[in-house]
Amino acid sequence: MKRLVSVLVLSVVLVPGTALAQGVSEEPIGNLAELMRGLMFPNANKLFDAQAVEPGGPVPEMNSETRDAVSALIGSASSRFATIYRGWPEVAGAAVALADGAKLAMLPGRLCDNGVPAPVDQADYIEGARMLEEYSIDALNGAREQNWDAVWEAVNYVNESCTHCHKTYRDGPDSRQEPRCEVQ
Repeated sequence: MKRLVSVLVLSVVLVPGTALAQGVSEEPIGNLAELMRGLMFPNANKLFDAQAVEPGGPVPEMNSETRDAVSALIGSASSRFATIYRGWPEVAGAAVALADGAKLAMLPGRLCDNGVPAPVDQADYIEGARMLEEYSIDALNGAREQNWDAVWEAVNYVNESCTHCHKTYRDGPDSRQEPRCEVQ
C-alpha cells in the first residue's frame, strides 16, 4: 500500500513536470501558404505602411466611450484593439514576426500549399530566409531607435528578400496556378 501511495504521489508530481519540459511541438502546424497569409503577409504590410506614414506620430487614444462605440459598430477584437500597439511598437512587432517567421518557414517538414515539401534544403530558399531575418532585424533596430530613415531603408531590403523567394517559388504567369513551391 505504501508503495502504491508513493507511486501515485510521484506520478502527480513528475507527470506535469514532464509535460512542461517537453515544450511546444517542433513540427510545422500549417503549410507555407498559411504561414505566409497568417504571419508574413500582414506583418510585411505593416512594415510597408511604415514607409508611407512615419510611425512616430501621435497614437489615437481609445477611451471607454470610443471603445464601446467601436465595439458596438464593428464588434471584433481586431477593431476594438487596433490602436493599442500603433506606431513604433507596431513596427517593432511586425519586424520581430518576420524575423522569427523566417525560421518558421525553414522548419523541416513544412509543406507547400500543393502538398509538396517546402524547399528548405534549396540554397536560394535558405538565402531568402536568411535575408528576411537579417533585414527584419535591421527594421527592428530602426524601430527601437525610432529612426524612420533606417526603417524605410530596411523595408526596401525586406521587400527584396520576399522577391528573392517569390520569383522562384511563387510567381509565374499566374501565381495562383499549381504547382507552387517547386523549383521551375
